[in-house]
Amino acid sequence: MTVMVCRVCGHPNVLRSRFEAECTECGSEDLEPEDAYDPIERELRCEYCGYKVNTTTRPDAEWAEDEQAQSTPTSVDDPCPICERALVPANEAKDVRDEPEFKVAQEAARKLHREHTIPGPPYQLDELVVELGLEIVCGSFDHDGLLIGERIEIPNSASTVVQRFVIAHEIGHHVLRHEGERSKLEPEANAFASELLIPRADLGAAIAKIPSAKALKEHFGVSRQVLVYALMSARAINKIRP
Repeated sequence: MTVMVCRVCGHPNVLRSRFEAECTECGSEDLEPEDAYDPIERELRCEYCGYKVNTTTRPDAEWAEDEQAQSTPTSVDDPCPICERALVPANEAKDVRDEPEFKVAQEAARKLHREHTIPGPPYQLDELVVELGLEIVCGSFDHDGLLIGERIEIPNSASTVVQRFVIAHEIGHHVLRHEGERSKLEPEANAFASELLIPRADLGAAIAKIPSAKALKEHFGVSRQVLVYALMSARAINKIRP
């Protein structure tokens, strides 16, 4: 008897003959010998940003959007969908650095701007939230903002400016697939939110036209703190006036 592993669902099949080419779990004929020289890479990981993907879990062919199916990695030949670096088998990946990956977070925000139409500035995130499969819930919460599953909870006592940043921040947690130590994740989500609300390219152009902190805050619809963060990140704090 031969053990064949299904490339679609990962189910091991005990077959009496290698000519029995059908998975008993899902019916796929895409089988691989368990002892193959080049074993199936079920879990891949990006060494640069830490993104993980299980190649045996794929979008339903009948329901998934074409764009989603195309962007889902299936092998090491596909780039990381977050930072577009190379993926490697998870058991061969080196540990991701413990320090926050600010460049990865900022690039993820730029990628959303490239792939989605986000009206603004000030950038309106409601449609983006829906396109990402999330929902916004406002209520009397005892926290400053939280992502719970696919729901972004926002305290209704927060100002419009604060709510917009919270939404951008929680989108960052979702897009970057954050799990684990908060001390690393929060700075990354802040960097993501800053770039999503104040793209660096837009900031440079805006400074050339309106080099005033007050005018820039209104232009991007952000708080002074968020604007200062973006200016410091772009090393442009000395190019504006109060």
